[in-house]
Amino acid sequence: MKCLIIGSGRFIAPKLIEELVYAKNEVAFVDPNPPPESVASRVTHIMADKGSLAFYREECLEFKPDVAIHLSANTGDEASGFLEVFQGQVANTIVTSNTNVYLAHARLKQTEPGPALSVPIDEKSPLRERGLGRDEPGDKRDVETIFRNSKDPCTILRLPPVYGPNDYLRRFYPLIIRMIDERPFVLLSSSQAGWKWTHAFVDDVAHALALSVLNPGESHRVYNVGEAKTPTMKERLEHIGTVFGWDGRVKVVSESDLPDYLKTPGDFSQDMLIDTSLIRNELGYKEPTDYYDGLMESIEWYRDNPPADLAGKSFSYAAEDAVSSREVKE
Repeated sequence: MKCLIIGSGRFIAPKLIEELVYAKNEVAFVDPNPPPESVASRVTHIMADKGSLAFYREECLEFKPDVAIHLSANTGDEASGFLEVFQGQVANTIVTSNTNVYLAHARLKQTEPGPALSVPIDEKSPLRERGLGRDEPGDKRDVETIFRNSKDPCTILRLPPVYGPNDYLRRFYPLIIRMIDERPFVLLSSSQAGWKWTHAFVDDVAHALALSVLNPGESHRVYNVGEAKTPTMKERLEHIGTVFGWDGRVKVVSESDLPDYLKTPGDFSQDMLIDTSLIRNELGYKEPTDYYDGLMESIEWYRDNPPADLAGKSFSYAAEDAVSSREVKE
């Protein structure tokens, strides 16, 4: 099979490329960044940005792909630009979406008022009616709408927050900075302590994508991707502390006692617990990486690659010490 991959050149794409190449597929990679060194000699590299696909249409179609995979279509324009090049030219398309398309995300962010929705959230759960907030650029809801109306069979994978080496958002860095600084405790609000938010390790996401490529559908289909078991926020912090080798503990305090910089807006009665049974049952998906091994690999990378602006340092340990005695009994 000939597979053409667009975007996410430093994060998800390298692992996906490796898996497809080792399964004896031909791969073309469209991205300004080169493919992984381990497979570079076996990959056709088209040095182009996702925003200029039309300009490189001839080079892309010269590869004669059977399947086209877009890992970073974040707007309706990017989705439309992709289809202008590949619609009618490939047997299948794969596109990554986000679990923030669900109405539950709007309840969490309080952008669409109403009571918390039941969880877990499956592929038939209601979607948002309104756009995302200002702090969340792009909208995968628009991307999904365009791909659902495409003529070619299309698989949409709704991804949760993805962590691991080369995560440009450095998702876990704010959680480990106090561990790096050898603080004896980390403060967590009582409203968030029991909250569940499904995540996924980058290698596991790449495997889910590979399965969707190697098991093409005959029409349009949607799958949730995420960890099999989602811990509470307090449990995840404790897991991170364990693999970090941190001797401290997570202290749960009331929201009102937290310093302002630790307060996170949102209605945390709304869990973002994602049901991933469909992709497991239909494609036989199972995480190839042990949970703690993936967490260890991730924490080591985050520790060695802090944000350039040292985000997370703008806080006061003295303020946290002042509230540490007011711990909430669980």
